[in-house]
Amino acid sequence: MGNLNKLAIVFFACITHFLLVQFGSQFLVPFGYASVIWPATGVALGLYLLKGWPVLVGVFVSLLLSLPQDSLIASLPTEVAYILAVLSTVQLVVSRQLVLLFSQVPIRISVPFEIIKFLLLTGPVAMLLGGATIYLVLFYYLELPQQTLLYVGVTKWVGDFFSVVLLTPVFLFLYPNIFVKKARKASAAIITSLFCFSIICFVYFVSSNNFNRDQKQQFVNGTVSFVEQINSTQSTIKLYLKALEAYFQASEQVTKEEFSAFTSIIQNTEVRVRAIGWIPLITKQARTQFESSMQKLYAKPVHIKQQTSAGFKKSPQQPYYLPIYYTYPLDENQAVIGLDVSTHPFAGQTIKQAIVAKNFAVTDIFALVQQQDKTDGVVVYYPIFKKATPPSLASLIGFVEVVLELELLLDPMYTAEREGIFTYQISFGDGNVFSHPSYEPEHFIAHNVAFTLFDKQGVIRFSSSDSFAVNLINWVDFIIVFVGCLLGVICVMFVFFIVSFNTSLEKKVKASTHELTEKNHELILANDAKNLFLANVSHEYRTPLNAIIGFTELASKETEDHIALDYLARISDASAILLSTVNDVLDFSKMQAGQLDLDSKVFKPEEVTASVIGMLSHLAAEKSIKIEFNHDEQYSKQVEGDELRFKQILINLLNNALKFTPKGSIRLDCHCRDQDDDRLLTIKVIDTGIGIKAEDQQRLFNAFAQAQSSTTRNYGGTGLGLSIVKQLCILMRGEISVVSQEGVGSEFTVVLKLKIHNETEYSKLSAEQMDSASTEQCDHYKDMKVLVVEDNKINQIVVQKHLLNLGLGCDFANDGQQALEYLKVQQPDIILMDLQMPVMDGFTASKHIKNDENLKHISIVILSASVGKEEKQQAALLGIKDFIHKPYKQSDLERVLVKYAH
Repeated sequence: MGNLNKLAIVFFACITHFLLVQFGSQFLVPFGYASVIWPATGVALGLYLLKGWPVLVGVFVSLLLSLPQDSLIASLPTEVAYILAVLSTVQLVVSRQLVLLFSQVPIRISVPFEIIKFLLLTGPVAMLLGGATIYLVLFYYLELPQQTLLYVGVTKWVGDFFSVVLLTPVFLFLYPNIFVKKARKASAAIITSLFCFSIICFVYFVSSNNFNRDQKQQFVNGTVSFVEQINSTQSTIKLYLKALEAYFQASEQVTKEEFSAFTSIIQNTEVRVRAIGWIPLITKQARTQFESSMQKLYAKPVHIKQQTSAGFKKSPQQPYYLPIYYTYPLDENQAVIGLDVSTHPFAGQTIKQAIVAKNFAVTDIFALVQQQDKTDGVVVYYPIFKKATPPSLASLIGFVEVVLELELLLDPMYTAEREGIFTYQISFGDGNVFSHPSYEPEHFIAHNVAFTLFDKQGVIRFSSSDSFAVNLINWVDFIIVFVGCLLGVICVMFVFFIVSFNTSLEKKVKASTHELTEKNHELILANDAKNLFLANVSHEYRTPLNAIIGFTELASKETEDHIALDYLARISDASAILLSTVNDVLDFSKMQAGQLDLDSKVFKPEEVTASVIGMLSHLAAEKSIKIEFNHDEQYSKQVEGDELRFKQILINLLNNALKFTPKGSIRLDCHCRDQDDDRLLTIKVIDTGIGIKAEDQQRLFNAFAQAQSSTTRNYGGTGLGLSIVKQLCILMRGEISVVSQEGVGSEFTVVLKLKIHNETEYSKLSAEQMDSASTEQCDHYKDMKVLVVEDNKINQIVVQKHLLNLGLGCDFANDGQQALEYLKVQQPDIILMDLQMPVMDGFTASKHIKNDENLKHISIVILSASVGKEEKQQAALLGIKDFIHKPYKQSDLERVLVKYAH
């Protein structure tokens, strides 16, 4: 099984490396073999560090298969591929050994120094072997400029270490190994590394492509003038031939001297031609005469001759001949005089094509008679026909020719500047090829241009020269790789640190969350305890206050002694102020918890304001302070809102004014105006008190804040009144503001927005009118049977006395259980239910009553000192809508009795 696994690793490593080599080969530098984008090395090293020597075998086999495919390596001896394969494989081993020798494994990824050292050893240091190897191999086997050799070597080095730095760690993060400690959430670092590698490759690819495109364009631009010059030369040659055509058509007889003179005139010295000749058409009958004139002209025996493989021989008899009669210059071309081109192995076919086409025709490349040691000659033929006759063999006069040696023709065009850019090869017709001696096909950059050479289609193939190849070296792109690689490493390290930090932070957050959860639980318990405490405090305060206020009210009704009535009035006012203070403390706690809600009842602001002034009149009288109350008619109209909270605002503002006004007066200016469906109440409390400093006014409405620290000592107070007033104003969709001057007085302005209430007969009844209700209304409830469920004996006496004053008796139950026992034998018309009682509380008893089909019709009114948001919600679920808050007045009882009277 182990051997099979190793074979599988060898196979996997070989296939993976081979495919990555094919991928990297798409981005080779123009010189071949090396590429900056070379993921094969980084992946191979990562696999080797994980799986060991089987990976080396796979990589070596892959290299043996892929290296011969490279054009540069293929041009070198076979052993070079083996040398490079061995050294590239050994490079991986060197990288591993460097890590083991100079690093403490496993590497701690949380330590930047260890990561950087690991990357430097496996990357730039170890990969120097590959770059140095290819440099030395190319230096030994190829004659390339040093700059080119260095560029290929550096490219190999950069491509290897770039892939190692960004790809090798990916494998070490994925699987357990001895080199790197397993990182938590390594996927983030892996994604970052691959992303950075991809981005750098993309940027390099775009930059390199742009650079190569620019160089290719520069190369192409360098060939344009050469092509243009070839076409220009061809046009010049055509002009030669056309000029000779006109000359021969215009003259009956052209002598050798005239031909030479005319030719020398038209010839352009910049276009190097081997010869220009005249070839007349000689019939078989005129041959003897022609040969005689030719011998006379050249003063030596000359015959019409033809060229054979054995040399020249006298032409046999044939219908016509096309011998070369004149040629210019003569000295170096005398050998061709008398040569019959119609039977020439190369020219003969071209002659026929020219006659048929009646146009220029060029021969294939062949060795000229004048230059037998070179095969670079071509001849251009142009037929001349008799003037004013249709062109045909019958009207043919002869041919003019231009003899060219391609090397002689093209060398002047191939200047030193062009030699530094390209080499070339010209091909035309069928297999005619002329190459410059330095031409190498597909040498770095190639460019082909199609052109027409007289009657044949041709191609000029350009290939970059060794000198131009130096321009293809692009050191700037290495900066992209180096900077990108550095940024990539920084990004990966940053991600690692972030992940490590997040992991540590998660632990701390988890611990802190657990601690906060526990503390939150403790706070909830503490808050519940606080709420329970406040509920108990409220109950414990209100219960005795209920007795005090109740007995005070009862005593006031039962005595006519003016002194006693005065005392009782003072007790009542003091009780009201104490109740207001208790309400402030409890309301502030509710506000902090967001549990303060407003009731909605119908009341008249003017009546409530008057009652508050009456409540505080004794305090004002003690200080000889006059309270003025001014209001408009609208202020007497009814509104819907929380009467108790409205009253609380007024008590706090007036009490505050009385407290800080040693002498003088207090004035209330109250106004009301309708705004859509609301009534906008504006209440101004103006005093002539001590005033407030400007800097103290900003914090005046903060909880527990007073103008100065000495204020509490001199004037008393909790410091909650104005804070509560502000919160109540906000709840009533209003606001409070102050204008004050120290030593002059203060003006507090409250604006409240309450709902408009349309008055009905019942709603027009005032509290005083309720006290003096008609006998008919009283008769409605005097027959009612009342059960009072109350555990406090004093409160039982108070409620009993109030009911007796209203003409009613009542029965008592000390707790909810006694109430249920009572209801088994009797059914009252209404139950006044306390909430906090021993044995069974009021809500439990109410639930039993409402669930009993025989009892659920009985009206229940909560009579308790503990009436908050939760109590109201719980009561609503039971269908209980009315509450009487302790402490209460007799009128509160009477209103409820009137409501439920049958």
